[in-house]
Amino acid sequence: MSAFQAIISGVFVYSYGQRTDMKVFPILWAKGDWRQINDVIADKGYDFYDVKKLIRDSRKYPVIPRRQGAIYPGIPPKDKEKYKTRNAIERFFGKIKEHKRLALRFDKLDVTFFSFFAISCLKVFKLLC
Repeated sequence: MSAFQAIISGVFVYSYGQRTDMKVFPILWAKGDWRQINDVIADKGYDFYDVKKLIRDSRKYPVIPRRQGAIYPGIPPKDKEKYKTRNAIERFFGKIKEHKRLALRFDKLDVTFFSFFAISCLKVFKLLC
């Protein structure tokens, strides 16, 4: 998908494909309601000092694997069970990306993109035929 979309308490943050998601993370973090969240699970793309510091400063625990070039790459053994839950999210976005219109970001306006994304979510959850 050429734009990053995150659903946290109904909050969406869009970034263009040429920007890394971790640069938009502070905006998402500021807009989200994180009171009931204890662990923040993300992929290697968020293994960035500023992202982890933002999470820790909010008294949350980041479950983010280290990048390949790190001294200790991968996910710490104590976090492996928590990190497995990320698989469900990856499968969800995999199903969403089956819609070419979303995967290639055909819509120029955010409102039309989000509308089609919402319809796709209804199809994935089998709430729409």
